[in-house]
Amino acid sequence: MSVSLYNACAVVGASTLSYISFKTLSTLLFYLHSSKIQRYHHGHEPWALVTGASDGIGLEFVNQLAQRGFNVILHGRSETKLKKRLSELQPKYKTSFKLLVLDATAPATPEFDETVLSAVQGLNLTVVIHNVAGNGEAKVDMPMFLDFSAKQCDGWIDVNARFTTHLTRLLLPVLLKSQPGLMLFMSSAVTEMASPGASLYTGAKAYLEALTKCLNVEMKMQGHDIEMKSLTTGMVATTQTGRSEKDVSFVVASTRAFVRATLAQVGWSWGTPRITPYIGHWVQFGLITSLPTRLQDMIVISMVKKVQAQMAKRD
Repeated sequence: MSVSLYNACAVVGASTLSYISFKTLSTLLFYLHSSKIQRYHHGHEPWALVTGASDGIGLEFVNQLAQRGFNVILHGRSETKLKKRLSELQPKYKTSFKLLVLDATAPATPEFDETVLSAVQGLNLTVVIHNVAGNGEAKVDMPMFLDFSAKQCDGWIDVNARFTTHLTRLLLPVLLKSQPGLMLFMSSAVTEMASPGASLYTGAKAYLEALTKCLNVEMKMQGHDIEMKSLTTGMVATTQTGRSEKDVSFVVASTRAFVRATLAQVGWSWGTPRITPYIGHWVQFGLITSLPTRLQDMIVISMVKKVQAQMAKRD
């Protein structure tokens, strides 16, 4: 009996050690392998499209893609702001830029479709980055669900889920013409940890993660070479999060570090459709989600209060 128990414990121990070793090796390979973003820099004048490209993470994606030789379409709702960004970008790079001015809360009408398709007509589009977020208002708050108005509910759903869905409907066929292609969906740590003040944002991001998984399998099933990734993202120092460069740390990424990490994790055959590209976020999520739920909630509530305080100072 004791021998059988010993053998069972040995099997469990060996299995656990093997699993831990495999996860450790997989993690090291994931974060240490070289970037393969250039896999999507092919054909005549490859183009990338970045939504929410006026500021923050989106603008940094524009800069780093241009540095790698991609021509870039910048999407935003303010033509004035986009033109200002264009005037700053053009002297820095030899690549070309175009603008897509479109309100993410706009309904999907024939005019909507025409605007999007006109922006990419005749282009060798190989990369699409769905970065746009928010609720359609200039000021982004974190209200509890009981405080949402009907307009705010629609805003969070429209910007984070509906707009991205319709862009995907229009742009995926364009990517198929220029395979291999890449499509990234910006998700959030809120899908890992329930966050007060982010209920509709969480629901929309969970929807995008599920959409990414389905599209990833559909592309494989149909024999298409289109890489689909959703990015589980923690705190990044942007105006929208109320953080600045002085707040950058191991768990609060700068936009440069986050985008560099993201572009390093694409084009990899071992990859899964849902990734956490920045290692500081991965460590943070792993530590928090390993804790009891009650303690997780206490930590998340504390983090949310700090973000709310930062946002209040910004105002």
